[in-house]
Amino acid sequence: MSRSALHSRLLAASLLGRWLAVSILAFALVCGFAVEPASAHTSLVKATPGQDDKLRESPGYVEILFNERLDSAQYDLRVLDGSSRSVTDARPERIEKGKGLRLTLPKLGEGHYTVTYSVISADGHPVSGAYVFTVGNPPPQTTSARLDPHAQVGHEGHGASGSGLTVESFLLYASRIAYYAGLIATAGLAVWSLQRRAEPAVREARERALAFMGKYALCATLVFVVLHLNALAEGEPVSEWGRILTQTTIGKLYTAELLLAMAAPLLAAIGVYARLVWAAAALFAEAWSGHAAAFSPVTYSVGLDFVHLAGAALWGGGVLLLLLVWRKERTEAGRFALLFSRWALYSFIALWATGVLSVLQYLPSLTYLLYTSWGKWLIAKTSLSLLVVAAALLIRLRLRKGELPQQAVLKADVGLLGAIVLCVGILTYQNPLPANTPLHYHEMGTDMHLTLRITPNVPGDNAFTVKVWLPEALGKPKQVLLRLHPEGKGEVGKIDVPLKAYEDQELDDFAGFAKAAYRAQGAYLPFAGRWKAEVRVTDSKNNEHVRETAFRIY
Repeated sequence: MSRSALHSRLLAASLLGRWLAVSILAFALVCGFAVEPASAHTSLVKATPGQDDKLRESPGYVEILFNERLDSAQYDLRVLDGSSRSVTDARPERIEKGKGLRLTLPKLGEGHYTVTYSVISADGHPVSGAYVFTVGNPPPQTTSARLDPHAQVGHEGHGASGSGLTVESFLLYASRIAYYAGLIATAGLAVWSLQRRAEPAVREARERALAFMGKYALCATLVFVVLHLNALAEGEPVSEWGRILTQTTIGKLYTAELLLAMAAPLLAAIGVYARLVWAAAALFAEAWSGHAAAFSPVTYSVGLDFVHLAGAALWGGGVLLLLLVWRKERTEAGRFALLFSRWALYSFIALWATGVLSVLQYLPSLTYLLYTSWGKWLIAKTSLSLLVVAAALLIRLRLRKGELPQQAVLKADVGLLGAIVLCVGILTYQNPLPANTPLHYHEMGTDMHLTLRITPNVPGDNAFTVKVWLPEALGKPKQVLLRLHPEGKGEVGKIDVPLKAYEDQELDDFAGFAKAAYRAQGAYLPFAGRWKAEVRVTDSKNNEHVRETAFRIY
């Protein structure tokens, strides 16, 4: 090979090498620029109101801002109230050149509110999350603890029910049933006094029944109040009764019921309007002393219960009066049955409407009826009321044919009334909401031990404790995250609980493991339902350990 040919080949190889180096460098730069946005995921940089903010007044809007532009077609921002319902149907608007979202809010009342968002960045990365802020100083949500009369008088723990039916609990239920029967019958007869043009047989039966039921109501109320005061003051001297009657809400209502019961024997001797005032006051005292007073808004819930009781009194008093007249004067009973059947229909409409609305007010969903004895007794009461409707239709059909009701149907109607009163007397002493208990989750493992505690484990404010034990060779974890997510609500993002390390003094060490403890306090369980807790632990070697547990709060 000549020298000039060799020189040409070396020059060509040199140029090829330089071209390859430049090409590789250019390719690396292009790849670097292409990868850089993908590695810098979109993240939330600012939120207004922010996580854990406590506001005196309702904010006018919620605003979230990200570090990158968002996809213009797919984004979601919502605010949920303490019942996990959206506070507005408004559509969020894009702000800050597409990097943020703003949702205009209606006037919010006191409560804990969950902001949940789900967005996609312009380069296709999905980002979701949730956090909680608070407006005002909201009271605890209504749970079974707030419906415990023992807690209301400062005797928490006395109301814990044991297993089985004791003599004491039987007497409490029996007195409640007797009191409720006396209240409904006496108030109902007082309301039927409005029938000014009643036939002599109807008037006579009504006045005699009212005189008897007034005395019965006094005796039943005395027994009821004495037995319930004894239960509320369990373990305390009799002097505690005075404090309960004068210094607690439930005690003052018992006092009102006693005073009204003392006036009940006088009902047969006073005028119609005075009787109506007594009936309204007695029914209102019962409505206010029941479960309805624990739910907000109180005016609405107590009002529903009052109308429900009034409907029950109208129907119950009418059935009792119809049976009494039937035993003395069949023809007059037939005439009264025509009037009663019409008002019975009105009372049943009121009973069903207020009953359904009250259940929806008490319970987050109808499935809660299956979780408690209260719900099961309510289902039994509803089934009995359907039988009452069937009996009423049979009576109505015979009356339209000009025939008197059959005695067997009337007796069945009265029997159903008694069965319904029994159900009501029991369920009004039951708790409509299941009891919440603190969560204590503990899991042992070869690579990690974990404890998660949530106390008291109710909707709203809770204390969270996480303990992690890692092998001593790994030392303490680099990072511990606790995330909460409501199950069955895929549109709601996970709520991060901001854990802080603390020195734990409990004697719960494990040989060969090093313990680290973390805790937090706040409203990170803002509403009732099924939740999943996810604990993510990163050890010193960047290995991630994930544990999950599901639980329900009511």
